[in-house]
Amino acid sequence: MNIKKQLQNLYLYEIISGLQIVDAVWVLLLLSRGFSLAQTGIAEGFFHVVSMCCEIPSGMLSDMIGRKKTLILAGLVSAAGSLCMIATDWFGVILVAMGLNAFSYNLVSGTREALTYDSLLESGQEERYLKVSCIQENIYLGVFALTNLLTVVTVTLGYRKAYLISVVQGLLCSAVAWRLSETKIGREKKKEKLTLADMGRELKNYSVESIRFLVENSLVCRRMLVCGAVSAGCYIVYMMMQEHLVECGLSAKWVGIPLLVLSLFSMAGATLGEKMGRVNLRKLLFFGGLLTCLFISASGSSVLIVSVLAAGLAHGLEEMLMLRIENENQKMFSSEIRATMVSVSSMLYSVFMVVLSPVAGWIAKEYSIAAAFTGLGIFAAGMVCVFVLWERKE
Repeated sequence: MNIKKQLQNLYLYEIISGLQIVDAVWVLLLLSRGFSLAQTGIAEGFFHVVSMCCEIPSGMLSDMIGRKKTLILAGLVSAAGSLCMIATDWFGVILVAMGLNAFSYNLVSGTREALTYDSLLESGQEERYLKVSCIQENIYLGVFALTNLLTVVTVTLGYRKAYLISVVQGLLCSAVAWRLSETKIGREKKKEKLTLADMGRELKNYSVESIRFLVENSLVCRRMLVCGAVSAGCYIVYMMMQEHLVECGLSAKWVGIPLLVLSLFSMAGATLGEKMGRVNLRKLLFFGGLLTCLFISASGSSVLIVSVLAAGLAHGLEEMLMLRIENENQKMFSSEIRATMVSVSSMLYSVFMVVLSPVAGWIAKEYSIAAAFTGLGIFAAGMVCVFVLWERKE
């Protein structure tokens, strides 16, 4: 394998996949078509339910048929979801589109990380994974931040043209994935063509191996739980910040600028993650995790600058912690079930989102957004403390 060419294609994939021009304004696009806020809430919830249910099966599929084929499929599914968004105004089809988008996300999640790590492992350069994953994350965040600045243009285009561009983006992702090389490591005994019986047998084997690994490696499970709780807390802050910023006195038309600042903090955190490779993980997770939770709570400040700064620091620290933890977990995964294991971590994030998102929304409605952010910070801090105390007890 030409590792230089492989990494170039992986970086190109990050650029194309980050060009999600509708993700930042999909709620506005639905509202402009006459759908209600309640319906958009149902659509968001359906996305996370599908994501939660399909996360592990998609990881198993990646381990079974190969990373390259899975990424090609992800682009095609994404394009199909965007087509459904413009096919009709029937809400049932909108939910199908959300489900397809969630499944596309699942197919990429775990597969991209597994392909990157195994490509480096096959080339004898696995020690570069933390640096490479930080570069990938920065590329994705940078391009996604750029698309956030184009939200006015996206809304002006209208949902049909915007989703047509999204269709092209999905097809381009598949085209770039086609250029990637499949790794051979961990696939020595794999068949090129699988029958339905083979697939059923393989899925059973993956399930058994995955459960055995998780039972024998409780430390990895605890890291995944902490990652899920902290990441979900930060993302809910990101979602609610738009309304909170307006409540703080910022004009709605300028909301995109503070959200761009959050993306810049995340990029800084991804860069910092590479520098934390030699820091003791337990100490980093404990102090960094508690600081992240503190800043999640402080994001509810009524002072605009304090709120944006706190939210930015929370996102930056979260990005740093997640990259470092993922790097350590990858060292413990076997190549045969690598994508499945990464998908387990993503599934736990979806579980936390399904639970915490409506709870935070209810607290914000009944009390205030500040109370919701405080609650999220306390909950995530509790998860961090439990993780550290449990590890020390062992």
